[in-house]
Amino acid sequence: MDDLKREKKLGFDFEYLGDVLDKKKELDDKYQTPGFGLAAQIFSTIAKHIVNRLGPEEGEAILKSAIEEFGFERGKKIAEKVKSEEKPLTFKNWLIYSDIDSFKNFRPITTTPDGDFVAKIKHCTFYNAAKSWGLEEYSKIYCKYVDYKILEGYNPDIKLVLKDRHATGKNRCIFRYIMKEDNK
Repeated sequence: MDDLKREKKLGFDFEYLGDVLDKKKELDDKYQTPGFGLAAQIFSTIAKHIVNRLGPEEGEAILKSAIEEFGFERGKKIAEKVKSEEKPLTFKNWLIYSDIDSFKNFRPITTTPDGDFVAKIKHCTFYNAAKSWGLEEYSKIYCKYVDYKILEGYNPDIKLVLKDRHATGKNRCIFRYIMKEDNK
């Protein structure tokens, strides 16, 4: 009897389910969506419904307000973590105490031209997960607003210049973080 017929006829028991953990280990994370990717899929699905119901202008305005509040709160929470460790609100500490794994989620190619920190992002779990569901156009609404507000909530002295894939039409985003006074 195949597994589907077995489950329908006999239901579940621990002998039958006993190899689940071994099979999951075998597959590792092959079929899993990273947490940041799941966030993209839920955000983009909700954004699609809001934009379709209210229209592009009003829908994006509501989403912008929510995204900016969310981003600002994220930045404040990161700042609170850094302060609780009695550390200053530096860019370096923002990288260390961030609430997501930037290196795993974005695989940045980084440089430090003229004392700025530049991260070129080709791999983005947020964008890729939304795109896998055909929702990349909605993910861009999130990307358009969130990073500026995260930094404002964390430390508004850190300036961000962002050239995103949606605006440039290229398969990458370029984040330039500026702290050096002469570069602002």
